[in-house]
Amino acid sequence: MKYITSFKLVHRSFPVLLTGLSLLISGCATFQELTCAQFEEKRKDTDFNTQYHLANEGPEIIGRYSIIPLRGKSAAVRVYKMHVDPTAIKPCNYLTIHKAVYIQRDNSTGQILEEVREFYTDKGTLMTTKTESVGDQFQVSGYYAAELPLPIPQKAPPGKYRIVSKLIMKNKIKSKGIVLARANATFQVVSRK
Repeated sequence: MKYITSFKLVHRSFPVLLTGLSLLISGCATFQELTCAQFEEKRKDTDFNTQYHLANEGPEIIGRYSIIPLRGKSAAVRVYKMHVDPTAIKPCNYLTIHKAVYIQRDNSTGQILEEVREFYTDKGTLMTTKTESVGDQFQVSGYYAAELPLPIPQKAPPGKYRIVSKLIMKNKIKSKGIVLARANATFQVVSRK
């Protein structure tokens, strides 16, 4: 008897579920987007620092590059990739930056590894730069991955933007450093309206 009652309930609610799903897919019904005030409040509690972790992906990359000797270098970056998701975004939302790096390191100490991200307009104007120390995250040679949110502020003007990321090795804190690798990605800010 319970089976028949459950079947009737599912049978009666199926058209409602099907209608709701079709409205959601067609765009007539959507999930409520954060207001800019809610976005700004949430932004205060978000960590925007890169957190690399050893990745399981890329065994063919590891196999291919792990046999290449460092030839007197203390570190070498064999792969450095970056892409963003989504590629078009409205203000008061988060863009996700996805990064992957294959790095070889020797056991020497004293090197400082920094990641520098530069943000440019489509006309090439540098808007801002962020520098992070990431050397402690690359303790051993390997394939690493990271995802981090990038807040798009309410006042971000519509247009195309480019992120340039560089891995830089320094011998001392004040030294100029050597660019080990560079990657870039583009995205577009569209009107919130």
